[in-house]
Amino acid sequence: MYSSNDLERFYFQYQTEFVPKGISIQDFCVKNSVPYNIFLKWYKDTRNKIVEVQVDGFPPESVRLLSPPPLKLPENVVLASSPTRICVELRLSTGLHVSQKN
Repeated sequence: MYSSNDLERFYFQYQTEFVPKGISIQDFCVKNSVPYNIFLKWYKDTRNKIVEVQVDGFPPESVRLLSPPPLKLPENVVLASSPTRICVELRLSTGLHVSQKN
């Protein structure tokens, strides 16, 4: 038996990994041995609760300035510059925890 949390994770995996590849949800269900009718019922019952979120851009300069100052290193140490990195974490009341780094 599949719990709502299992199906939520399943749907998240489908959206993030297989939608960009053009694989249908039916094929994804068959590939992962999930009965499509169970998934479809769960989706119809919860689709109004699913909200798509899109984040554009980088943090403003004022937020970047709040980070701690760089360490003072000896003159012979050279650090390579690295791009800004962003980490997003979502924690839902259902206990689902989604984390995306870089």
